[in-house]
Amino acid sequence: MKRRKFVKVVGAAGAGSSLLAVPASADPLVSTTDDLNLRPEPPSPLVAHCKRILEQNLLTEGEIFVVATPMVFDHDYLLALLTAAGEIGASGAHMAVFPRINSNGEYQSALSAWHWNTYAEADLLITSNLGNDIGLPGASTAYGNKVGSHPYRTDFEAINRPGHKTRWLALGYDVARQQRYFPTAERRDRTLRGARLLDETRGELRVVSDAGSDWRCSMEGRPGHAQYGIADMAGRWDNFGYGCVACGPLEDSAEGVLVLQPGDIIPDLHPQVLEETVTLHWEGGYVTRVEGGRRAQELGLLLSVYNDREAFGISHFGWGTHERTELGDPGDVGHFHHNKEGSLLYSLGMNFGHGLGGAGAGYSGLGYSSRIAPNHTHFTMFGCDVYVAGDRVIEAGRVSPEAGGRM
Repeated sequence: MKRRKFVKVVGAAGAGSSLLAVPASADPLVSTTDDLNLRPEPPSPLVAHCKRILEQNLLTEGEIFVVATPMVFDHDYLLALLTAAGEIGASGAHMAVFPRINSNGEYQSALSAWHWNTYAEADLLITSNLGNDIGLPGASTAYGNKVGSHPYRTDFEAINRPGHKTRWLALGYDVARQQRYFPTAERRDRTLRGARLLDETRGELRVVSDAGSDWRCSMEGRPGHAQYGIADMAGRWDNFGYGCVACGPLEDSAEGVLVLQPGDIIPDLHPQVLEETVTLHWEGGYVTRVEGGRRAQELGLLLSVYNDREAFGISHFGWGTHERTELGDPGDVGHFHHNKEGSLLYSLGMNFGHGLGGAGAGYSGLGYSSRIAPNHTHFTMFGCDVYVAGDRVIEAGRVSPEAGGRM
């Protein structure tokens, strides 16, 4: 069959995509793609779904497509993705990245310069942890890391930068959530509008709220950043299904007070949705005091255990533009807190190496942000006002059209 023939060819290039289909008694080193080829054909609706993703990310006939996963992955989804790529006429490979195992039996990343050199040859690169629920290292290095042989500060910047050829999509979520979050042209245009506003202004940002927040930071010299879930430009990276505008403020510029209210979210605490007030005092780019009750104490302890002042520093700031995210169960928190239209997303800690950004990379990346820290701790606020260079662009959580809101 046409589909099965394609999978046999591309799967062979993937070298390792059948490891999890091998019986326990077999030697996985002699496994071939026969294990995948014995599986049922991927359902046509799933192939159509994957093809829609690939076409939205501008994969065309003759392009090189690489999908990289940990060695544990969702076979059926992968098969549908490769089948869809074959129907488009692309060529390439699945790379199942296996980990090192240390003397304590712990999994560690085994990514090398070879992996990144291969990734950099792709016209479209998809990295995904789909189906990996056992804690294996991912198929790309974390922000701030460099194992590749290139002149850039991090592996991330080596690909996510102006002038590079690769379009890079991080693909996650189950199919039901993918369908709910699916990128749209309208959301793309709105989000880019907000990023351009920041990019063209590159000035002071201010947040105020009825609860008593009054906070400022500066993004002078830093680019505006847009995530709309599509890698549709050379040098651009994105997270599938996202919708948000952001920037990496100057590391020493955050000043004032932020008052988190019940309903705001700190994803690293449990429960994640706050039921009481937490007040953060800022000076010189750092949270210098956390006030409140039990939840404030939990956040202070969370940051203190890193034993590093940089864990308290501003990393990035921005707002959501996604109109279809919702908080239905714990599996939704990651997307909701990051993207809910009108929400304000902050991060403390690491912002080094998050892509070089700017118009030449499709407004994807934080520029030459420089904070190196052991954490990347998010929190999200709702119902605030935001001013860009003195102009109010968000009022009580309602985003103006010029900042990426709906008309």
